Amino acid sequence: MADSDDTTTLPALSRRDLLGGATVIPIGAADTRRRGAHSDPVLDLFREWRALDAELDAWQDDWQKKEGVLLRTVGMPRVLVPVPGEAEPVSACEPAEIDELLEDLPGTEELRQRLHREFAAHRRRWEMAAAAIELGPVEERVNQAWDRWDSLTETVWQGPAGTVAGAVAKLAMVLSIGQSRSDDDEFPWPPLRSILADLQRLVSVPVSLDPA
Repeated sequence: MADSDDTTTLPALSRRDLLGGATVIPIGAADTRRRGAHSDPVLDLFREWRALDAELDAWQDDWQKKEGVLLRTVGMPRVLVPVPGEAEPVSACEPAEIDELLEDLPGTEELRQRLHREFAAHRRRWEMAAAAIELGPVEERVNQAWDRWDSLTETVWQGPAGTVAGAVAKLAMVLSIGQSRSDDDEFPWPPLRSILADLQRLVSVPVSLDPA
C-alpha cells in the first residue's frame, strides 16, 4: 500500500507472499447481467477493498503499539547463551536454539536446563502481559483482515472489468499496493501514475481512487 500524506500505511506486501493462498470469488458474465448492464462487479469489490485497506492501517497500528508496549516493558522472550569461543553470549529466541548452540559441548546439561527454565519464565511473563493488554484479539483481527484483503485483491485481479472505470480501479490498486510511497520515482511507477491521471481525466469513474 502506498504512503499518503495523512494515513499510517502498511508494508507493500503482506506477511505471507502477496495473495498467497487467497480464496477466489468468481465473477462471471451471469453476475454482470444480474447486476445490470451498467454495473461493474469489479468496482463494487474495489469499494470494499479500499475500505478494508484503510481499516487495516488502523488495526495494524493498534497491534504495533501494543506489541511495542510489551517490547519496552517485558522484552521479547529470549535468553543469552554463553558459547565457548564467542566473545559475547548468543541470544536464543526459541528453546530449540539453546540446544543447537550447545549441542556439541559436553557437560552442558545443567546449563541447558537452567536456560530452558529462564526462557520459559520469560515467555510466561510475555504471555501474561500480552493477555493483560488484549494483544491476542487484536492480532487475530489483523490476521483475519489480511486474509480478507488477500482474497479481495486476488478476486479483483482475476475478475474481468465490465467498464473502463473498473479497469481504472484495477490500475489504482496496482499503484496502491506496489509503490513504496505515493511519489515513488522508480520505474514503472511514474508512468503508471501518469496513465492513471490521464484515464481519470478521460473517464468518469464512479468511485474515488485516491488513497483512503
